[in-house]
Amino acid sequence: MVNPEDPADHAEDFARRFADDIDLYCAQRMKSFGIPDHLIGAEERTGGHITRGITVNSGVLNPILLKGKGRRVWALSNLRDRIDAVIAHEWEEYRHDTHEAALKQAPRTALPITDGARRILRAMRKP
Repeated sequence: MVNPEDPADHAEDFARRFADDIDLYCAQRMKSFGIPDHLIGAEERTGGHITRGITVNSGVLNPILLKGKGRRVWALSNLRDRIDAVIAHEWEEYRHDTHEAALKQAPRTALPITDGARRILRAMRKP
């Protein structure tokens, strides 16, 4: 049962109800950035999940997802900026192999993300 007062529950419920629309938007956004088709989405393997691509999940809808100084910027950002920030972060993590490197590189990504997404990515670097 969804607790309507819990932002994470609400985000997950909304994402499930509109999964097809959100998935299509995210895939189209990644294609517009030039992300190779084989990296759009994830592949599931028997025995567990191994992410082999760039994914955006229900956390993008959660206004309190980030901790620290990034939380305020995230909460005040629109969905397009959040999606762009997640895509850029995951792309840079794919390119540089670590989360830490992605935190450093993502605000300067060559992907044509929104200015709002770059603001989120700069805020994510702060503890």
